[in-house]
Amino acid sequence: MTTVNKFLRFRRLLPQRTRYTITIAAVNSDGTSIGTTRDGGKVRVLGDSVAVGTKAWVDDGRIVGEAPDLPEYSELI
Repeated sequence: MTTVNKFLRFRRLLPQRTRYTITIAAVNSDGTSIGTTRDGGKVRVLGDSVAVGTKAWVDDGRIVGEAPDLPEYSELI
């Protein structure tokens, strides 16, 4: 189904990238790593440049560098 909303049609042309941080749980020999997200989920990403136990920036499924180890907290309102 096509939409007549020009803005939504334009947004479909743009790449949908995701960026998040993970804690590296394992580095594989095939150039990938297994990481844990903040909510406890496991993900497999491309890249092996970050050591086990440290945090990494992930951009579109690929490790782009080491992330700072900052404290995390949740606030309920």
